[in-house]
Amino acid sequence: MFFDIKITRDTSEGNKYLEIMAITVLLTAVFHFLPADHPMGIAFAIFVVALAIGMVLIAALGRKPINSWAYVFLLPVLISAVAQAIYASPVVQGLGFVISLSSLCFFAFWLTVPKLEFKKVREFWPAMFIKETIWPFGALTKMTAKIKGDKRLGGILIGIIIALPFLMIFIAAFASADQLFAKSFSNIFQSVDFRIYIFKTIRDIIVVLYLLAAGGTMLTRLVEGREPADTKKEQTVFGQTVFVTFLGLINVLFLIFVGFQFAYFFGGESYLVSQGITYANYAREGFFQLLFVAGVVFAITWVIYWITDMQQRWTKIMSLALIVQTGIIIASALKRLMLYIDVYGLTLARWWAAFCIILIGLTLLMVFIAALKKIDYSPAAKFAFLGVLIVSSLALLVPSENIIANYNVDRFLSGKDNMDIFYLERLSSDAMQAKIKLAEATWTRWPGSGETASYDIKEEYVNHMKNTEALKQRMSRLGLGVSLSDYLALQKIEALK
Repeated sequence: MFFDIKITRDTSEGNKYLEIMAITVLLTAVFHFLPADHPMGIAFAIFVVALAIGMVLIAALGRKPINSWAYVFLLPVLISAVAQAIYASPVVQGLGFVISLSSLCFFAFWLTVPKLEFKKVREFWPAMFIKETIWPFGALTKMTAKIKGDKRLGGILIGIIIALPFLMIFIAAFASADQLFAKSFSNIFQSVDFRIYIFKTIRDIIVVLYLLAAGGTMLTRLVEGREPADTKKEQTVFGQTVFVTFLGLINVLFLIFVGFQFAYFFGGESYLVSQGITYANYAREGFFQLLFVAGVVFAITWVIYWITDMQQRWTKIMSLALIVQTGIIIASALKRLMLYIDVYGLTLARWWAAFCIILIGLTLLMVFIAALKKIDYSPAAKFAFLGVLIVSSLALLVPSENIIANYNVDRFLSGKDNMDIFYLERLSSDAMQAKIKLAEATWTRWPGSGETASYDIKEEYVNHMKNTEALKQRMSRLGLGVSLSDYLALQKIEALK
């Protein structure tokens, strides 16, 4: 037969690279038609799932034992992909993008590292991980050398080169013989903006080369058994005295500040007023600074943990004291934030700021427990890192914009406070349920000031709600780059009509 295709596994390395080429071309096609122009929403969710499948297939080509525990990195990928497909919030889209791609990098690396027990992994980010993830193009040289002698590949390339001029001749002949055929080709080329076409072609070439290099790196890492060397901790020039002095001075400052927090906790609003400070300003001017402080303390504690494993007695005591005081500061910051929200309402920035400081607090608590139990840095760092990835991805599944919008609308409708209706309008389709609740409720006062409107402000708001043109144009422009929330929002508005 002219074509003798057998579904058998050829284990030669050159053929494995050909299979990687096929996988990467398919992935590039998915990239081109889905998230290339609109890298968010359903399109991006499909693409990251396709990437994960491609990585599993490439690892299978190595026919070597793999690290099955690496599949835990797919959990935040899948959770983030689901969140991206459901919600239209730009924060969910952005964080989902970062979490998905970061987790996929760790999955690709640790899946194809020679089989290694999880407990023997000291850290997830050795120097080899950084090098082979950011710049994997060294594998292209090896791949080229392996497939040079592959007669089938050479035959395919020669066949393509020979066919090209004949294809042009036949197209010209067919165009002369059939006016409809000629008109179709003419319309195609007239509608092409060649500047965009060239840009997209170059972009896709870069993507396919990167995916090809990354896939080749995965395979060679597995086949050659390249083991990642742990980053060795050099002996620090600082002794315990330096750490104790450093932490001692910081603890003294924190102790003084904590004293002021207790005065605020127990004195309340009356104490602040007696000092000439308004309650709302006290909250507004404090939270984000305290969030920054908590982040810096986390970094300091983590570095000291990495250097010392918390084995030095007084260094550990001072570190634990700093964590305890930071816990009080975090509690104070959250109380300030709750006060600020109670006065001015809930926003996306305040929602995610609260999540960040709570996440920092939980991680510091884990460090505190690990230090007390004399757990080495390695297992503590691994579980903390995985925990942050998974918890952060799970947070994306919470309908944050819907909760925020409902909170503000309920406050306004209850007559308790005013509402920034312009901020409500800026929220994505995720908040459509609350927007419709406001449209269906009875109210006549200005949401911004509480004063009675001189005309029917609600009618203007409802008419604005019923205008679906902007949403339809966005959905038409983005295609699969939108989320399920956008489709549901459009249905809800249509129902409102």
